[in-house]
Amino acid sequence: MVERRTRRVSVRETMVVLSAKEFELLARLASEPYRVFTKEELLREVWGYRALGRTRTLESHASRLRKKLRLAEGDSFVVNIWGVGYRLLE
Repeated sequence: MVERRTRRVSVRETMVVLSAKEFELLARLASEPYRVFTKEELLREVWGYRALGRTRTLESHASRLRKKLRLAEGDSFVVNIWGVGYRLLE
């Protein structure tokens, strides 16, 4: 569960501590859980990037987010759609 107002995340009653950007990434993905967000969209919307260039920012944050969610429940919930972007696990 993502609580935007309090910036809290829990997975089956286990609280998950996230950095500000990890929280924003998860909140954006959770806003439309069945949609695949492109890497470009996420970099613009979460990080405010205008020019994308070569950055591993999204990949490193998504990796840390998956690890933290996996520790809480055993599932990562955040899925990489190769060559496109990310979405939440159904």
